[in-house]
Amino acid sequence: MTIVFAILMFGFLITTHELGHYLFARLFHVSIEEFSVGMGPKLFSHKSKKTGIAYSLRLLPLGGYVSMVGEDGEAEDPNALCHKKPWQRLIIMAAGGLTNLLTGLILCLVYVLMIKSTLLSTQIGGFIEPEDWDHEERYAVSSYVLKPGDEVLEVNGNKVSIYSEFAFEVMWGVEKADTLTVQDENGNPVVLKDVALLDVKVRREGEVKNLAVPFRVTSAEGLTVGMPDVRVYAEKANFGSVMKHTFHESGGFVRQIWASLGGLFTGRVGLSDLSGPVGITQQMNEAASYGFEYVIYLAALIAINLGVVNLLPIPALDGGRIVFLLIEWIRGKPVNREIEGRIHTTALLLLFALMIFILIKDIIGLF
Repeated sequence: MTIVFAILMFGFLITTHELGHYLFARLFHVSIEEFSVGMGPKLFSHKSKKTGIAYSLRLLPLGGYVSMVGEDGEAEDPNALCHKKPWQRLIIMAAGGLTNLLTGLILCLVYVLMIKSTLLSTQIGGFIEPEDWDHEERYAVSSYVLKPGDEVLEVNGNKVSIYSEFAFEVMWGVEKADTLTVQDENGNPVVLKDVALLDVKVRREGEVKNLAVPFRVTSAEGLTVGMPDVRVYAEKANFGSVMKHTFHESGGFVRQIWASLGGLFTGRVGLSDLSGPVGITQQMNEAASYGFEYVIYLAALIAINLGVVNLLPIPALDGGRIVFLLIEWIRGKPVNREIEGRIHTTALLLLFALMIFILIKDIIGLF
């Protein structure tokens, strides 16, 4: 059932992406040859007698496309894409990714409504620690500085409004583990191993304080991350809190994606940490074991991921085509079509190679 749901989810996200391109192409009267969901051999196809557009469903649910006349070169058709104004083509190219972002926002709203009884704030209610602990093995090391009732406002200079933002900043805010000495409630020195200090701004009893707070550091699947060790109060669910959590959860997804992409360049994240359809299906199976709301959460993350990645200025992706359109708009004439085509083709081959690598890695990971 997870595999079936994953296929349906991928198909839905692909359809909404291509629908964004399609609707704005129709709005600007661009001639369209085919609207396809999926890649590879056709499973079903119907050609409209009124518009001449073929609507197809293909075997592999790993992509889709809207085939527009004049998309990759000159065409005699006056309604070809290449004859439209640059700003119109830019909107058409951006519409797919923006539709994915909107879809992710809607899915995020559904997720928040499903968990509305547990909308977690950033006000500390307590700490996570073993029932039997001594100072040396204490888990909630942040409790040496933070206190119940503190409302966390910022972590490392980044504002946080909901718990997931706080947790993300703690997890990604550490760079390495150190050994530090702090004082307990009686003023006695305590040596903490494998911890990192983060700059945390809190509101305590009406006063804003800047604190250096220790958090434990661990290595999870090759990533060095901080461990948020606090318990927080839930907020009362109302229209305002639901909207706040929806937008902040969605914005948090974007920050996660940017952090992961940045980590690829810094070496914090490796290619082995990337997941394709097989890996995502595994994650969806795990999410389903916790409840359907977590499947919706994962779907929202994937939708926003698709939107952000498609709008990156990478040739062969929508963002890359937008870059060439902006260059044309500034220069007043297009980049040589043949040169642009070669750039997109080369990038597409590299992307396919990356997809194959990730697919093989995910399949090996099954065994």
